[in-house]
Amino acid sequence: MSELPRNTIVTPEAVSLDVDTAGLGSRGIAQIVDSLIQIGLLLGFFLIAGGFGLEGSAGAAVVLLGVFVVFWGYFIVFEGLWGGQTPGKRAQRIRVVRSDGQPVGWTEVIVRNLLRIVDVLPAYYIVGAVSVLVTRRSQRLGDLAAGTIVVHERRVAAPAPFVVAPLPPVAVDGAAPDLPFDAAAVTEAHYDLARAFLQRRNELGPEARRTLGADVASSLRRSLGVAPGYRPDQDERFLESVAAAYQSRFRPNA
Repeated sequence: MSELPRNTIVTPEAVSLDVDTAGLGSRGIAQIVDSLIQIGLLLGFFLIAGGFGLEGSAGAAVVLLGVFVVFWGYFIVFEGLWGGQTPGKRAQRIRVVRSDGQPVGWTEVIVRNLLRIVDVLPAYYIVGAVSVLVTRRSQRLGDLAAGTIVVHERRVAAPAPFVVAPLPPVAVDGAAPDLPFDAAAVTEAHYDLARAFLQRRNELGPEARRTLGADVASSLRRSLGVAPGYRPDQDERFLESVAAAYQSRFRPNA
């Protein structure tokens, strides 16, 4: 069985997905941010503990407890509640997921973070950094044990508005615009089909644009009960009219 490419994962539904695994740079910056927050938490904890006047073995026990809670509890709590992110990871737009692309659960979060005790050796994540560099999917030892990977979140572009020329205004007597079809009969499915072509027509070559436009227009004419007799050069204007008829239902009155 051949090995999957580095940035490819297979979901439980057997769907292959390309992911952008986070490397040492983004993970290192996230760790620095999280470490600064942890230092602030520890200082606050020590100030509070010092206010109680704890000394000797009792003071040492409280300090050790505080270090343990902040060092391990910080990552476990944030990654468990924030879907695989800490403040540092969120700032770097990276996230921990299972190796099959599914969201992490508490089991994976706890396992990967308990292994920090090994990854942090011999000083500030040297073992973890080497593991990230040499493993195929940039995994530290905690990731390998928990079956997790760290990926960059994909930036989703804001959808561009789709605008067609509005239909002619409705006549004073309330009659519908002069269309070869009943505008009220245009459904969301009709609109989606017309829009899909109109949004992509400029990406097509002349012949492909003409052929595909004719096929889509012919299908919609049959569905909307339009009488035959249209010329080929009217196909795109017809599709624009279908899209405009649907959009006009949601366009506020001028």
